[in-house]
Amino acid sequence: MKKEIYYLLILSLSLLFIYFIGGFVIIFASLLVIFDRCFFGRIKIFHGIEFSAISLLLVAVKYDLIISILFCILVLHILPAIINLFLGDRGITNKEFKLVRSIFGLIIAIAEATIIYYLKSLDILFIMFIILTFGHSLYILRGKITQTNYVLDYLGITVNFLFNLALVYFFKSFWLLLV
Repeated sequence: MKKEIYYLLILSLSLLFIYFIGGFVIIFASLLVIFDRCFFGRIKIFHGIEFSAISLLLVAVKYDLIISILFCILVLHILPAIINLFLGDRGITNKEFKLVRSIFGLIIAIAEATIIYYLKSLDILFIMFIILTFGHSLYILRGKITQTNYVLDYLGITVNFLFNLALVYFFKSFWLLLV
């Protein structure tokens, strides 16, 4: 019973954060994250397609660094974990799906938010390229250090790069209108 109250408290805190910060950008980004990490991630057909990078880009360009870091903690990490814990293992066909993401991913997201915040005067396509390169490089480095038989997922990384860069390129006017 204590655990459920704790989850409900954190869920409420995450939703209050979204509500009080407000604005279409943070609501849109939060919905993208929830869709990606709680629903689409369970049945992922193509490895590498995810919406968290574009969500983080939008929030870090629109808001300040503190709000971006809070977004990483509450919306990118805690909110999907709680929703996934409530949903349990229903509908999971993706064998790589994790109910709760690692702290390493949270640290990378916070570092990416910081990079985006300081580079937000540059073109958003270039910023997306930088954070994708940064994030994938750290994940590759971690894999090589922690695993003896690490196999690099060339297809997943390529699809992720192409998907996110295409999202930014083709919808650039929409993203700029939002921020």
